[in-house]
Amino acid sequence: MRNRKIKWKFNWFLLVIMIVSLLWLMPLILILINSFKPYNDMIQNFLALPKTISFEKYIETWSLFDFPRLIGNTLIYTIFTVLGVVVCAPMAAYKLSRTKTKYSQFVFTLIILPMMVPFQAYMISLTRFVSMLNLTGTRVGYILVNIGLCIPLATFMIHGFVKGVPLELEECAYIDGASKIRTYFSIVLPLLKPILTTVVVLDTLATWNDVITNQLIVGSKMNAINLQNALYMQFSSQSADWEHALPGIIISTIPSLIFFVFMQKHVVEGVTAGAVKG
Repeated sequence: MRNRKIKWKFNWFLLVIMIVSLLWLMPLILILINSFKPYNDMIQNFLALPKTISFEKYIETWSLFDFPRLIGNTLIYTIFTVLGVVVCAPMAAYKLSRTKTKYSQFVFTLIILPMMVPFQAYMISLTRFVSMLNLTGTRVGYILVNIGLCIPLATFMIHGFVKGVPLELEECAYIDGASKIRTYFSIVLPLLKPILTTVVVLDTLATWNDVITNQLIVGSKMNAINLQNALYMQFSSQSADWEHALPGIIISTIPSLIFFVFMQKHVVEGVTAGAVKG
């Protein structure tokens, strides 16, 4: 009797989860459905299924937006941003975690401070600073800003993970004659793989789906805008190109969705390990 009652509660709980998941996915489902419709059908019957499945608008969107160039820009930004974060954040987190002084604590607080302040509070100052360096509208400027915005969270996560790395391993390496640099790259860095994988996934998705930062730094420079910014530019107070924007959204979502599906277990493992060891 007790097992039956538990099973009944579990089935109801599962049903509620499925309904909530469906509601959460509804915007994406509606975008997918309407991406196959002509504009008039989209406006008049937004919730209806398409009468026919045609990829004509997808082909038009691919050519109209010049998707190969946009995907190339977005890949460049994503790769270099993630590389910059993966190189800099572990070094900072390791050094600050192993140095027990008030100065190191102050520097650590200073690094993670942007996490505590809304981006809107300093985005104007950031834009003016980038403009003073003559980096506005350039790929280099956007990549550097993106690295700077991603490093605080990455450093925070890795800092907690490093505390779980046994100090005895490093002491043994020192006894064997290894330098601090050799110890970091040969002993510590390989042990950070779980949390580094999590950082890579989070920063990849954040950079691929970024709109605001690309608008602020790159603006409307067509040779440097990323995929999401190009889609956003199809909407204004005067007009909105829904016919091509919706297929474009689906095309831009597919790579990040596939990437997340294959990497989601690493995100859970990394976050869980960091929480336990931190």
